[in-house]
Amino acid sequence: MLELIECSIEMDDAQHWLSIMRDAEIEKLWKGKQGMEEVDEMKAQIKKLNAQATALKMDLHDLSEDLPTGWEKIMEVAGKAYNAYQSLDAAKRRLAAAGN
Repeated sequence: MLELIECSIEMDDAQHWLSIMRDAEIEKLWKGKQGMEEVDEMKAQIKKLNAQATALKMDLHDLSEDLPTGWEKIMEVAGKAYNAYQSLDAAKRRLAAAGN
């Protein structure tokens, strides 16, 4: 009878640990899916930031071609371009840190 009780306890422990392992595997898969969604969102954000930075670069280029006309806008346009490239660089670093 004692052996039957021990066997029952061991079986309960095994089922308990299998349940924990199964839950951990499901959580790992879920986090992996979420991680991929986050990476996709980061890539989309980088694409958007890259387009904005490129447009501002072209604005700065156009402004420089028209000089001296519009010289008053140099700091404004250059500041916007600087901020855009700074944001783009930060987003690329976040993506690299995420392992992609």
